[in-house]
Formats: sequence, structure tokens, C-alpha cells
Amino acid sequence: MRRLLAFLLITAIVVAGAVWLADRPGEVTIRWQGWRADTSVPVLLAVLVVLVAALSLLGRLLRLVFGAPGRFLAARRARRTRKGYVALSDGLAAVAAGDSRQAAKLARRADKLLADSAVTGLLSVQAAQMSGDADALRSRFQAMTERSETAYLGHRGLMDQALKAGERKAALDHGARAFTLQPGAEGLAAGLFELQLEAGQWPEAALTLATARRHSALTGDDPSRLRALLLFARAEAAQASGDTASALSLAEDARDCDPSLVPAVVLAAALLGARGKLRKAAALILSAFKTAPHPDLVAQWAALGPNDSALERVKRMQKLVEANPASPDGHMGLAEAALAAKLWGQARTHLDKARDQRPTLRTLTLLARLEREERKDEAAAVAWLAKAGEAKPESAWTCGSCGHPASVFSVNCPACHAAGRMEWR
Repeated sequence: MRRLLAFLLITAIVVAGAVWLADRPGEVTIRWQGWRADTSVPVLLAVLVVLVAALSLLGRLLRLVFGAPGRFLAARRARRTRKGYVALSDGLAAVAAGDSRQAAKLARRADKLLADSAVTGLLSVQAAQMSGDADALRSRFQAMTERSETAYLGHRGLMDQALKAGERKAALDHGARAFTLQPGAEGLAAGLFELQLEAGQWPEAALTLATARRHSALTGDDPSRLRALLLFARAEAAQASGDTASALSLAEDARDCDPSLVPAVVLAAALLGARGKLRKAAALILSAFKTAPHPDLVAQWAALGPNDSALERVKRMQKLVEANPASPDGHMGLAEAALAAKLWGQARTHLDKARDQRPTLRTLTLLARLEREERKDEAAAVAWLAKAGEAKPESAWTCGSCGHPASVFSVNCPACHAAGRMEWR
């Protein structure tokens, strides 16, 4: 409707102008280089219109002729771009279908036609991953780090690749750079924290933990537990260097962050005992044993009285059992103390309780020892040992990530290096 109104308005203006000129036919004389031309105003205007039209047509013709090479090259580039995007689309389809050879072929074609790694980078990376070409993959990731838009993905990819190759230092470097770019990325903070903890980079690990907490990037991980692990790792390092004061302070802080972290309680109790603060050490152990009973706590409890007589050891162990009667570890500790004191009835009572709760190899072996020492009954002892062959395996520190067992606790798993995954089971 608007176009029709505009056309009608322009037509009306042109007609009105023509009528106005027809009513006023003035004369025009042109003299130039001895030439003279006489004409009317309408004719002169008509000639000018024709001349402008002719010049416009000539200009378009000249642009058409001289612009032909440029149009040809532009059309050629457009065809290459179309073919490149078709190759890119088909390559992604090949990746989805699991065809690594076709994906690699189409990735090379798309890269050649488009000549833009920012566009073809993802397909090239996926094709290299499928084909197992580590060098090509590393090269692609490295190229991605040079652009701000893809730098995070490049460093994250290089970190994962370094971890697979066992290059922990390189993984730590790329992980730190990736974390700087995207501190809230899922799964990155925990992996970087593990690497920093393993490398002894305590300030960096603390900063990573604090930043990750602000960005809620520790899904599935308990920040208090991770902080306790960091403090415990520092305590072990301080103890190894002979700084027992710092070691004690850090171990107590670790225990405050996570009261169920048994190794921190054991270390703090041992350091307190060495300083003669036996009451405080005993309070730590009893408090932990009520909620997280463990053989290491039993052993450290016994270590608080190195000069105890056999009967004094029994009394000491009775107090521990009273703190948590449901723990088989306490009953085992008391049964061993009773065996050493030759209190056969008490030893049998607590071994039976431990066996009812957890019939392990150690429990059944002690029952066999009891039969030999109390009753000199070799047949009964052999019977218990026969049952021991079918008993449940003893609990051990086991990595929750890879299942690797270990005799002693470590902050990082000795096998897969995961932090905080060692569980007593």
C-alpha cells in the first residue's frame, strides 16, 4: 500500500512538472567554439535526461567488464566455502557415526577449503582423537590456545592429554592456565587441586580450593574434606622437615575441618603424646573413635602408654571399647591386650564379639591362638584356622577411584594420584 501511494505521488509530481514546463516554454541558446544551438527548455531537459541515462549505462557496462575478474574470484571463493561447509558437516556426521577414517579425510578437506582453524578446529580435534594421532591432536590443541575464544578448550585438552601420557608437570601447567580462564568449569578444579597437592604447591592448592568454592565448581566433592587433606599434607611435610610445632597445629586444623579424617587425628595425637600432653591426645582419640573407629586409632591409643603393664593395657583398652562398643576394632584391641595378660575369659568374650561383627582373618587367627594358649587344644585351633581361609579379607586403605589398596594412608592415591579418594574398607 505504501509503495502504491509513493508511486502515485511521484507520478503526480512528474505530470505536474511536465504541465508546468509546457505552459512556460522558454528559449535556450547555447554558444560554444563557434557553434550555436537554439532550443526550448523542455527539449533541453529531455536531452539532459537522455545524456545522464547514457552515461549511467556506460558506467554500468564498464563496471561489468572491469569487475568480471573480481566476481569470478568471489564466486570461486563462495563455491570453496560451500564445499568446505559441506565437508565440515559430513565430517561431524562421520564422527557421530564413529567412522574415524572418513572423519579424518573430511577434516583435512574442510581445513583445506575453509583455511580457518577456528571453524574446522573442533572437527580436526575429534578426528585426531578417534584416530589416536597424539601428535596431530597436540598440534590442534596448541593452535586452539592461540585464540582467546578457544584458549580454555586448548589448555584443557592439553591437560587431559598430558595426564594420559603421565606428564604430570605439563598437566599441572595447562590445568592452571585453563583454570585461570574458566574457574567455574566442571571437573577442572578437582583435577587441578589433585595435581597441586601432589606437587606440594600448598598456596596454589589453597587458592584453587577457595576460587572453586566461590564458583561452586566442586560438585561431588566436600570442600571441608579437601581443605582437611591440604592441611594434613602440609602437616606431614612439616613433620618430615622437623618442624613439629607447625605439624601439630596443621594436624589439629585438619582434624577440625574433618573430624573423620583418622590420619590427622593419629598424627595430632602422636605429636601431643611426644610433648607429654597425654590427656589432650587421649581426648582426641576417644572423640574420633566414637564416630570413626579405626585400627590406627587403637594402635595410637595403646602407644599413649608405652610403659603400661599387661593389666594396665587391658584397662586402657576397656576405656576405648566403652567409647564405642559397636566397633569390632575396639574389641580386637582389648582381646589382644587380654591375651597378653592371660585373661582368657575376657579375651574370648571380646573375640567372639569381634567375630560376630566382622569375622576377619585376624579375628579367627587370634581365636586359634587362644585355643592353643588357654586350652592347648590343637584341633580347635586348626578348626579356627580352616575357617580363617574363608574369612573376609582385612580392611585396607583403598582408592575409591581406581580400587588400588595401600597399607598406609596417603593424600593422593599411589596408583591414579586422585586426591582424597583413599577410604578404609
